[in-house]
Amino acid sequence: MLRTLTILFLLFPFLVIAQTNDDWNRLRRYASDIGVDSLCPQPDAACLKAYFTQIVYGKPNQRLGYQGLPERLDTLRLSRLTRQFLAGADWCPLLDSLESHDRKYRQLKAYCMRCLIDDYMADSLTMEQIRSTLNFYRWLNRFPDDKRVIVNIPSATLQVIDREGTTLLNSRVIVGKASTPTPSFNAQITNIVTYPYWNVPRSIAVNELLPKIWKNPSVVLADMKLQLIDAKGRIVSPESIDWSVLTIKTFPYRLRQSTGCDNALGLIKFTINDPYDIYVHDTNQRTLFASEKRTLSHGCIRVEKPVELANLLLGSPRFSASFLTSFQKQASPRTIVMPKAVPIIVAYNILDVDETGAVVVYKDPYRWWKLPL
Repeated sequence: MLRTLTILFLLFPFLVIAQTNDDWNRLRRYASDIGVDSLCPQPDAACLKAYFTQIVYGKPNQRLGYQGLPERLDTLRLSRLTRQFLAGADWCPLLDSLESHDRKYRQLKAYCMRCLIDDYMADSLTMEQIRSTLNFYRWLNRFPDDKRVIVNIPSATLQVIDREGTTLLNSRVIVGKASTPTPSFNAQITNIVTYPYWNVPRSIAVNELLPKIWKNPSVVLADMKLQLIDAKGRIVSPESIDWSVLTIKTFPYRLRQSTGCDNALGLIKFTINDPYDIYVHDTNQRTLFASEKRTLSHGCIRVEKPVELANLLLGSPRFSASFLTSFQKQASPRTIVMPKAVPIIVAYNILDVDETGAVVVYKDPYRWWKLPL
């Protein structure tokens, strides 16, 4: 008996190595199936931890223009997973608990594995799109907040999801035109403004509005509910300006649209702390949400359900269903600070799972899939 135990003790390192090699091959096959490239030929501790990190948390998309959200990775359990793997222990349950439990991710992962078997489905570009979206859901695992706002540009939709990926709100949105695209980024929604002013961006003022205003300043400004604001923030009367000595390019004022039902931002604006001056907002052209083509804005994101979104983010029914139709006249903007900033992720997923559970391939509105990085 003692001799048998001694032999087993001496053979134990070799048994562990054999088990580790088998596990390594199994892990690499699984990672390849879900679109994670092999990071090293043999599993040393540092490489293995990086491998598990990418399987659980993905990696940022190369087209992500700005990342303003803090990431929260469970590095302690990743280290424990690495140790279990190298020791030849059963590492699968821990990996499964760390991976995303988002329903769409699980469904898309199963779909991806079926694609590898079915020659009809295994189109190379489609596989690339599946793996890109799978990586997006893994990367989303880095932001495990109670509520997250996800905007997908190709589908022109907005969702609010919880920590487990359950959809709390689904809404159509209008995103940027191909000539003025909405960037892909992540940041935080920090506050809500009711009856917001629209401070017209200089590019829109110079290229689109001022050429019209120049023809008949007082009348056009009144029709468009636009105010002239000087450098000190004061409203300037158009009649007090000698327009003959000014040019569009050197125009010293900024344009601001008055609050109310005619305002381009509608009655609710969601402020985002991004560097692009992009925000989510209501609109005075709500009929456009019925269109299948919703790449129509200058880059900001118009949302079909601003009242539902505001109440959900605030955590209480602050706005009634009639808020958008019972507007006040000459109301001043009011800022409501969020009880807790909510992450917003603006993505570009050509392929995704819709609310019916169907895998859908959307059009590529900005042709980003055809452009080199």
